[in-house]
Amino acid sequence: MADPILPSSSRPCSKHWDHDVFLSFRGEDTRKNFTDHLYFALIRAGICTFRDDHELGRGEIISKELINAIHGSRISLVVFSKGYASSRGCLDELVEIVHCTKTNGHTLLPIFYHVKPSAIRKQEGTFAEAFTRHEEQFYEEMERVQSWRAALTEAADCSGWDLEIVGNGYEAKLIEKIVEEVLCKLNPAHLNVAKHPIGIDSRVEEMKALLNLGTSDVCIVGIYGMGGIGKTTIAKAVYNEIWDGFEGSSCLLNVKETSEQPNGLVQLQEQLLFDILKNKNLMIGNVDRGINLIKARLHRKKVLIVLDDVDHLEQFHALAGNSEWFAPGSRVITTTRDEHLLALLGASEKYKVEELCHMDSLQLFSWHAFKLPYPVEGYHELSNSAVSYAGGLPLALEVLGSYLFRKSIIEWKSALEKLQKIPHHQIQKILRTSFDSLDNKTMDIFLDIACFFIGMDKEYIKKILHACGLFPDVGLIILIQRSLLTVDYSNRLRMHDLIRDMGREIVRERSLNDLGKCSRLWFHEDVLNVLGKHTGSETVEGLILNLPIQEDIHLKTEAFTKMKNLRLLEINAVYLTGCFQHLSKELRWLCWHKCPLRFLPPKFHLENLVVLDMQYSNVKQVWKENRVLNKLKVINLSYSKNLTKSLYFLQVPHLEILILEGCTNLVELHESIGHLDRLVSLNLEGCKNLRSLPRSISNLKFLETLKLSGCFKLNELPWMPKSLDAMSLCPSTKCAAQLRLLSLPGSEVPNWFSHQRTGSSISFHVPSLSEGEIRVLLICAVYASKKESHPQWTKNHVIIYNKTRGYRHVLLPEEFDFPVNNSDNLFLFQTHLIGNNLEMVPAPERKLEMAHKLPISDLQERIELVKLMNSELESLRKYLA
Repeated sequence: MADPILPSSSRPCSKHWDHDVFLSFRGEDTRKNFTDHLYFALIRAGICTFRDDHELGRGEIISKELINAIHGSRISLVVFSKGYASSRGCLDELVEIVHCTKTNGHTLLPIFYHVKPSAIRKQEGTFAEAFTRHEEQFYEEMERVQSWRAALTEAADCSGWDLEIVGNGYEAKLIEKIVEEVLCKLNPAHLNVAKHPIGIDSRVEEMKALLNLGTSDVCIVGIYGMGGIGKTTIAKAVYNEIWDGFEGSSCLLNVKETSEQPNGLVQLQEQLLFDILKNKNLMIGNVDRGINLIKARLHRKKVLIVLDDVDHLEQFHALAGNSEWFAPGSRVITTTRDEHLLALLGASEKYKVEELCHMDSLQLFSWHAFKLPYPVEGYHELSNSAVSYAGGLPLALEVLGSYLFRKSIIEWKSALEKLQKIPHHQIQKILRTSFDSLDNKTMDIFLDIACFFIGMDKEYIKKILHACGLFPDVGLIILIQRSLLTVDYSNRLRMHDLIRDMGREIVRERSLNDLGKCSRLWFHEDVLNVLGKHTGSETVEGLILNLPIQEDIHLKTEAFTKMKNLRLLEINAVYLTGCFQHLSKELRWLCWHKCPLRFLPPKFHLENLVVLDMQYSNVKQVWKENRVLNKLKVINLSYSKNLTKSLYFLQVPHLEILILEGCTNLVELHESIGHLDRLVSLNLEGCKNLRSLPRSISNLKFLETLKLSGCFKLNELPWMPKSLDAMSLCPSTKCAAQLRLLSLPGSEVPNWFSHQRTGSSISFHVPSLSEGEIRVLLICAVYASKKESHPQWTKNHVIIYNKTRGYRHVLLPEEFDFPVNNSDNLFLFQTHLIGNNLEMVPAPERKLEMAHKLPISDLQERIELVKLMNSELESLRKYLA
């Protein structure tokens, strides 16, 4: 036995833990029952526990080894039994334990085994008897006795467990609670969230609202978004806030990465069970056995489980299965880049993580770049540039900030300039994970969009990609679900700048720094290099040349000779000379704004072309020769002011979209347009010299949209097809300031006119507006004449009467005539209203009345009011079903 020494308050306490728990107890009272059971329960839970009868032998006098054991333990469990104070060794241990709690973060947890805390605190009962004996025996060492009393009082005031209260007298229940709390203290559930958790609090509150913690159902909530956006950070922060409201909790990070390792899912299952049950001896062996164990052991426990970075359904099924695996009130939080996966696993709610705002981005960046919440003097503009580049992505802000820390202004400028061409490798690595999981077709769709199509209409791009054999209907959905692509409110494709740069860097890497072998070329300097040196190869599939400043570019067609697989080509404002036969036969998309040619050359291979976009071009007619382009679906010749001759539409039999907006010298459309039985959209806005439309338009059975705004010389329209959903007539305020009238064959008012009535007048309530005023009145009237009636001209009056204000106004002048013949006619006219004369004064059951006085008795008319906000007149849409 070692030499006995007395405890000393001056003794230094080690911060190196040799043991997790030190057990202090009176051997005669509890060694062979309660303490023995507690000791082995701690050992089974994987808790390294010290007790003196295993390590140092028995004895009443505290030894140096025993003191070292106390100092080397993180927690002391003190079992207070009725005879505890009778042992001088126990009391000396307690004094040393209390001392360590004050000096090195040691934790004392008292267990009141058939004794009351008050009896220990006040030294009553058996404790009083023991101290009577101690004072008699140690009357010359009263300071030692007083230290024992003080230690007992302090220990009794500590939070612990009373067998009669916690376990209701059942020792097994008490031991289970003790082991559970000790494990929590040894391995606190709180997770490290972030060194600088900027913008986290509001997101945590939003997540807590989705978790609906007050309900008893089992709830699965998904957090999704692009890589590096902060999904894991939010999940850990939420976990820290709510874990203590559950009977067990587990946060499994990097599920995707771990599951790819040998027996990775089994390891995750074992970790889940250990986190919640605190039992290391559960050997699973295989995934199926793990599933059964999780269901069997957790179905009665209210648990919180976080599964981070899940990318396959089998991972979720192996770890959290379904709501029946857990007790009511349980919550499962899953983070993923794949929104669609959340629907498959049955998430009741999902939370999309958005980019940080500029203010939060600047603060987070500054913490990493300057160790301050704001940029230091002289670095404000550069910091804003770096923050703009990061685009609100926390990962990028942290990486860039750390990379630029303690660098000079010159180094900052150089680094930021380099990042515009080559993304940072750490950011690239995180973002690329989503790309690498795609199939080859979807990869190509992603790369095409990243290099060429950001900001373009989704349906427009789908036609191009479909023609390239890339299955965009499925591919675009996958990209959106994987947070690699978004679609904005106007149906345009959007992509985070860093995601875009990641895609472009992949293209660069594949070419091994040989520009002529890049599958896609988008940077104007690279394009000019390749075309100028004729170094292009059959690897090139797409190329755009769109200079940042206006200047004439002259190139030879021979530069395209080797690009046999070129399918996407944009060469805006380029003067291209030579034989056009050199260009690829695989072209699907040709975008040539400001094309200087008067017509496309006959040897230009356009047989596979799907989209021809030649806005602002110099063409007088698109082509001269007799050629049929069966695959062409979209033609856009907007603002080609020299265009005088319409296409012969039998040459493009499968055309779906024709845009001739702003073609001011176009006078007529060829009658053959009636053969375009797939045409769905015809845009003639601003064709101010267009005098008429061919009657064959009525044959366009799939035409949905017809735009005629600004066609000022167009006073009559042919019979419109029933398929027409939208038609715009006159969007400008200049036009709206005067009366506009159109006459069309027809006998039925479109159903979007909500106020309809047969007769010569109609009454209706004017809607109240929170802001702005009603500026335009649109009227539709159907005139149905008897078969025997003769064509005639009639004078008409349209009068508006606001009964609540006593306001009366003639909208249509008395001398305004228009013809009525023996066929049904539909008249549309609109007028601009000055002042808010339609505003109604509050009055019960008072309405606005409009009268349309006509001399012919058998006419029908219906009137509708269109309200437009603010002072600007917007385009009138949704015309004529």
